[in-house]
Amino acid sequence: MNAFKTYDESKAHEIVEGIYWVGFADRKAGFSNNPYILDDGEDVILFDPGSRAPEHFNIVKEKVCSVVEPERINYIVAHHQDPDICAAIPLFEEIANPRVKIITPTRAAPFMRYYDSISEVITVEDGEPFSLKSGRILTFVHTPYVHFAGSMVTYDEKTKTVFSSDIFGGFSIDWNLYANENYLEAFKAFTEPYLGSKLALDSALDKLETIAIERICPQHGSIIDKDIEIYMQAARELEVGTWV
Repeated sequence: MNAFKTYDESKAHEIVEGIYWVGFADRKAGFSNNPYILDDGEDVILFDPGSRAPEHFNIVKEKVCSVVEPERINYIVAHHQDPDICAAIPLFEEIANPRVKIITPTRAAPFMRYYDSISEVITVEDGEPFSLKSGRILTFVHTPYVHFAGSMVTYDEKTKTVFSSDIFGGFSIDWNLYANENYLEAFKAFTEPYLGSKLALDSALDKLETIAIERICPQHGSIIDKDIEIYMQAARELEVGTWV
């Protein structure tokens, strides 16, 4: 389960053709934040843009601008409503396409306005396919109560990539962009206390196990691009809700 890929964490990193990690490693907190850009030509999607704190936002903005002209961003995906993924939305609205739209689950949509967001919100249902102008399909899979009622993940059929939001995230003081031999413990340390329902987690895993996945890109922690089945099984065995 070692990963030997080279990257410079101070710069944007292309994970697979057209998909970039544009996040930051917060080793002090042990809680990296991982926004992603999908550049599909006529459509550019920013996934979970992250914190508005200057020491975080400025890093993400610089990386985003290094791979795409920000005015090309015409969709922002917010997988749920938490500030660690949504707080920067208004800041990106200032530099994105003036007609940028926010895609989010129905139950998360009412919270977007609390960030002073001005963009049109597109709500999506469980399993809803979304066609980009190229014909590329993104599928939005709802994962309710993992860990919010209005939570989802995004599946890119072209690259078999799951943008998994908090699912498969981790606490990592020794953070690496790609999951290494220590990441199972980092994943466990984050997931067990922050998820409260085994039923909800199993429901999400049931859906993910029907999808052909080559990589998992979580909002926190490390990218999983091998041993997917090992992490799926480990998730099944977690003792969630440990703070109850």
